[in-house]
Amino acid sequence: MSDDKASVLTGFNSQDVAPKDSGKIFGKLIETSRNLPTTSSELGTILLSVNEIKKRAHELRQKSKPLQDHTRAHYLLAGSGLAIQDVETSLRALKSRKLMEQNVVSMETDNDLDTYLRNKKDENILSSIERSLASAAKDFDNFVNQNFNLDWEQRKEEVRENFGILVKRRKGDYKATMEGIDGPSITWGENGRAILDGDSRLNVNENFATRKKFEQYAKTINAFNNAKQSDTEFSLTGGIIETLTNSTESINRQLPQAWKILEHVRGSNDVVNKSKEFLEAQFFDYVDKLYKRNPSEGLPTNVNKIRSFIDHKLKNHNNTWKYGNLTIVNGVPIWAFIFYLLRAGLAQDALEVAVANKLSFKKVEQSFLTYFKAYVSSKDRKLPNEFVIRLHTEYNQHIKNALDGDPFRLAVYKIIGRCDLTRKNISSITLSIEDWIWIHIMLIREDSSGNGPLYEKYDLSDFQTIVTSYGASMFSGSYILALMLSGLYELAIQNAMSINEIDAVHLAIGLAYYKKLSISTYQNTKLSELITTGEGRTQINFAKLLGNYTKSFKFSDPRIAVEYLILINLGGTKDAAAVCHEALRELVLETKEFTILLGKVNRDGTRIPGVIEERQSLLSLSDEKDFLHKITEQSARRADEDGRSYDSLLLYQLADEYDIVIRIVNKLLSDLLSNTDLAQPLLNLDDNSETSPVLIAKKLINVYVNNLEIAQKISQKNKETCILLLKVVDIRRAYYSQNWQETLEMIEEIELIPFVDEVSSRRKAQEFSNLSPEITKNIPKLLIISMTCVCKIVKALNQSEYQSAAKIQQVEALKRLAKNCMIYAGMIQYRMPRETYSILINLEVQL
Repeated sequence: MSDDKASVLTGFNSQDVAPKDSGKIFGKLIETSRNLPTTSSELGTILLSVNEIKKRAHELRQKSKPLQDHTRAHYLLAGSGLAIQDVETSLRALKSRKLMEQNVVSMETDNDLDTYLRNKKDENILSSIERSLASAAKDFDNFVNQNFNLDWEQRKEEVRENFGILVKRRKGDYKATMEGIDGPSITWGENGRAILDGDSRLNVNENFATRKKFEQYAKTINAFNNAKQSDTEFSLTGGIIETLTNSTESINRQLPQAWKILEHVRGSNDVVNKSKEFLEAQFFDYVDKLYKRNPSEGLPTNVNKIRSFIDHKLKNHNNTWKYGNLTIVNGVPIWAFIFYLLRAGLAQDALEVAVANKLSFKKVEQSFLTYFKAYVSSKDRKLPNEFVIRLHTEYNQHIKNALDGDPFRLAVYKIIGRCDLTRKNISSITLSIEDWIWIHIMLIREDSSGNGPLYEKYDLSDFQTIVTSYGASMFSGSYILALMLSGLYELAIQNAMSINEIDAVHLAIGLAYYKKLSISTYQNTKLSELITTGEGRTQINFAKLLGNYTKSFKFSDPRIAVEYLILINLGGTKDAAAVCHEALRELVLETKEFTILLGKVNRDGTRIPGVIEERQSLLSLSDEKDFLHKITEQSARRADEDGRSYDSLLLYQLADEYDIVIRIVNKLLSDLLSNTDLAQPLLNLDDNSETSPVLIAKKLINVYVNNLEIAQKISQKNKETCILLLKVVDIRRAYYSQNWQETLEMIEEIELIPFVDEVSSRRKAQEFSNLSPEITKNIPKLLIISMTCVCKIVKALNQSEYQSAAKIQQVEALKRLAKNCMIYAGMIQYRMPRETYSILINLEVQL
């Protein structure tokens, strides 16, 4: 080997090296030589041809220095496992015997062209391998030298990306790879919010009771969505209340009451009056049920029912009154009677009772009827200013501090005159929590003008402050009711979440549907907190609430998950619709339940819509087809990137990307053909049209070709490739059945392998690069099949007892065919697997 060649392979030049640096250089040479193949290399030892040895020997003789001076050759050959002394001895022997010239003369003399060609092929192969090794060694050294200082930041980013920690870019999708363009990137949520990956630990499948509750709620939500979609009437509150009533689980008593409050207040934004009406109706319902259990004398009028309640509530077991200072008239405490009639919302009945018993009022109470008549007749239950002043004076002088005064008289005066608002509680009367709330609501006045003394100001916000300052511990398990009745719906949901998440979520759905919730906007929101407070208002992150809930069953019940996620759009805003669409995309990409969510394609090519498409009218889509196409195409790309070819195949069909469908089918079919051993069948008994590339390709080609609209969307090249691959499938079937002659005829029909002459072989070799990758991938096996068939047929003809000129001509024709195949194979041999050409040579030898 020359100095120049050795220096190229090792990367050193002897002329540039000073003697004093020789030790350092030798070390580098030894280190570099380790990159070269040795006898232990999987490539094996390089066996040089006779001509190559002669050529190198001639080059060495031309040098003025002896062989031993070629130090780089020493190290290079040492790295390859070849001793230099052996080479020198072999060259001297060759020189003395002139072995190479004798072999050449012998070949020319004997005119053995076949032997010469065979040796020439071997020589070409070995020479090519040597050149490849030399080039590889050089490229490796250059690569190490140029890339030793790695960009570790880039590597770190790539590792993070692979583990899903950082996603800034993505490889081109299948379509982009095929067409050389960049496809749109897939985002898991428009702003990377991961709506379905909240911090909820709820598991709806944890036990039977929880699962039962989940299913009952889901059934109601499904009916609700059906009604919305068909634009029919449906009472969500009624449906949920029925669900809770029929539930076998122990339900927190606040929950049904909270839904009843919602049902009552849903049609109005007047929290004060609606809550007052609810509490009064609730109280009278209790009075009515109590009366039915303990009927008393007289007709069942409202007045008699309240009288019966007073007897039951205010009397002891010995028939004495619980309060000692009650004003009793005709056996009834008159002021308690008026108070509880007002409590039941029976103001007119209370006035009639007061008028009927006016003679029983004390002197200081004589003007009460005047105030009471004005109060009852007022639409807003508001006294004229002159009455307010007089009533307050009488209250402060005679009622407030009376030692023997009736406590219910104080309560009635305080309610109708809004007296002494600095002390709103009535400690002398035992009140339920609902009574306490009712009294506070009766004292509320929303004065928009802001006039009047400060001590008379008491509005809804003041009451809300009192409720929240007391907190849950002060309301004995009725805090949700207090929050609902005071209009603090967001805090009611927050408190309900601490009791039962499933119940809280559905209460939030009801509040959102009836426009009672203040829902945070989602723009630039990371969905980090359920409740946010700022700028004087509390907001609930409705999308996070539903996303957290859906997380617990998105894999087990994806269809139900859709029913809940579309509720994000209850607000009807553009912002809510965008987040709703984002959540549905996440659901599809995470669960991969494409058939359920996006639909499927029947055997005849018709589409069966998925649940998302079925609910598209509830999604506020500006372009329904565009949304479904985008979400389906994004899912298809994701499936393709994850290597789920069959999923991507389905999704691209649903996205009407039929050309990509055929490309994927071609790749699947090509891989099956090229990776399946020739001794194995392509189809197994358990194969079906859902998993077998062969059956899939046949079905799709049959459907697509017969559908003109679809056929126009498929490129001619892809269609032809698919049809051609199916023909190769038929060839493989015939070959597996050992129908050699039929197999050859079928191969000739597809015109991929040259059977005619040498000219066709060269032409086919030139056209090789223009073939699709799916076809070129299968050329090697087609060549092996062709040569095997030729060998089998020739062997059968030669072994035939009866020989004829026709058989001899057939054998010669087959050999010419084989020769054309080998010429073609020789021209494309470096584009085929290494073992292919060796197999073909062995088959050729058999001829």
